[in-house]
Amino acid sequence: MQKNYSNYNTFHLETESNSFWREINPSAKSCTSLKKLLEVYAAKEEWEVVINLSSRAVLHLSKNYDRADFYHIWMCALNETFDSKSLIELGTHLVRMRHLHPVFIALALISFHFAGCQKTCLKIFNYLRKNKDVHNRFAFEACGLYLVNQNDKNEVSKGFNLLKKTCLEKNASYFSWRNYLRCLSQKDKENEMSWTYNAMHLRYPFAQEPYIVSSLIAIDEKNWPEAMRMLNQLLRDNPNNINAILALAQCYEEVDNLPAALNLLVRNNDKFYSHNYDYYYLLGHILRKIIEKDFDEDLKKMSLNYLEKSLFIANSLNFPISSLMREIKEIQLIGRVNVDIENNEHDDSNSLNTMQRHSENNDSESKYSDRKAG
Repeated sequence: MQKNYSNYNTFHLETESNSFWREINPSAKSCTSLKKLLEVYAAKEEWEVVINLSSRAVLHLSKNYDRADFYHIWMCALNETFDSKSLIELGTHLVRMRHLHPVFIALALISFHFAGCQKTCLKIFNYLRKNKDVHNRFAFEACGLYLVNQNDKNEVSKGFNLLKKTCLEKNASYFSWRNYLRCLSQKDKENEMSWTYNAMHLRYPFAQEPYIVSSLIAIDEKNWPEAMRMLNQLLRDNPNNINAILALAQCYEEVDNLPAALNLLVRNNDKFYSHNYDYYYLLGHILRKIIEKDFDEDLKKMSLNYLEKSLFIANSLNFPISSLMREIKEIQLIGRVNVDIENNEHDDSNSLNTMQRHSENNDSESKYSDRKAG
C-alpha cells in the first residue's frame, strides 16, 4: 500500500506548501502542493484540517478560477462531516458570486446537492443546461452528481458519463474521484467500481478508497474473512478511517462476533462526529442483537438511546426513517414478553388460589349444613 508514497509524505508536502502562504499571488506550483497536502489529509480522514486549510486558501487567492479547486475541496470536506448548514451557506455565497466567474454557479450546485436541497438543485441544473457557455469540469461534475440521483435510467447513465469525463481530465481532483466512486457504490455498479478503484490507486497511491471498495465487494460476495483481512490492513495503515471501522464492525456482526463489533465501535468513539448517523445506528443495532440473546435492561436502554439519536440525525438529514422507527418499537418489546408471562403466571396462580379457597369454603359450608341438619 506504500507504492510511490514518498511523493505524498505529509511533512514533505507541508514544507512545500508553505510557499503558498508566503506568496501574495501563489504560483501554480504552490497551489498544487497545497492541493496534494489536502488530498493526503482527506485520505487520513482529517476533515477539520481540510476544512480549515481550504477555507483559508480561498481567502488568500485573488484569481477567481484558482479559488475553484479549494471551494470544491472545502464543500467535499463539509459533506464528509454532514455539515448541511455550512453547505447551504457556502452554496448561497457561491450563487452571489456567479457574475464574477461561471465556475461559481457550478460549484453552488455541488454544495446544494450535498446539502440535499433538491428544489434549488433543479433550478441551478436547468440554468447550467440552458447556458452552454458554462463549460468546465466542475459544471460536468455538478450536473453528473445531480443526474445520477434521478429516477430516469437514461439520466442516471448521462450522469455517470459526466462524472467519468470529469475524472479523466488532466486536472481532475482526488475529491472528484471520491465522489464518482461513491455514486458507483450507491448504485451497485460493481464492474465500473473495479475499474475506478484500480485507476484511483495508480493515480493516487495514498488513496484508501480502493481498499474500502475491494472490501465492500468481498462483503457483497459474503466473503467475510477476505473483507476483514482488507479492512484490518486498511486500519493498520490508517486507524482513523471511520468507513473501515464501520465496515469491519458489520463484518463482525455477520460472523456473529457481537462482542468484537461492540468493542471496536466503543473503542473508536472519539473518531466519530456527534451527528454520524451510521455510527449510532450500528451501535444501537448491535446492542439489540446482544440483548436478544441475553436480555439486559441497561443494555436495552443504551440500544434505544443510540437508535433514538440516529433517528434524530436521520430526520435532520431527511433520511427515510420508517425501518428505523420499526426497529425501535421492536426493541421496546424485548423483555416485555418475559414480564408478561411472569405476570400471567402470577395472575393464574392467584386465580387458582382463589378457586381453591372458594372450593374449601364450599366444602366447609356443606359440612356445616350437614352437621346442622344432623
